[in-house]
Amino acid sequence: MDSRKAMLMEMQKLIHEYSQMGNQLTNINKELVWQELNLTDEEALSLGRENLSPASIKAIEKIVKDNMMGLFHDFMCLVDGVSDPNGIKIENDGVWLGLQIKPKHLLSEQELEDEDSELMLHDEVYDSYWDWKDQFGGNDDKN
Repeated sequence: MDSRKAMLMEMQKLIHEYSQMGNQLTNINKELVWQELNLTDEEALSLGRENLSPASIKAIEKIVKDNMMGLFHDFMCLVDGVSDPNGIKIENDGVWLGLQIKPKHLLSEQELEDEDSELMLHDEVYDSYWDWKDQFGGNDDKN
């Protein structure tokens, strides 16, 4: 299987695994939620009081899975350059061309050396939350 297909297949597997949240919905553990999202005691207790049926849990899991697939779709549109970052000032005279992700075995020696000096994308995911929150997310925890 080529690298592109393997990445997309792994993405689908992760979407499926992360959407299976029935246990999290019925056994609330605030420790499992990233503390910066501030899951309050009231929110945890409120969810804990719900007597969710297996059908309700399955419906919630399907909605979460659909939302995650939408998120990845929109993210890949940004990568492909067929959509633009909204409300974010970008380099290159404000023209978004997308990003290139390619298998490392196709990188030149110079590209590999340059890559070693940069943070990897997964290292920036949680840190970028603060940039987003500063610019757009002032009320995100109230919704």
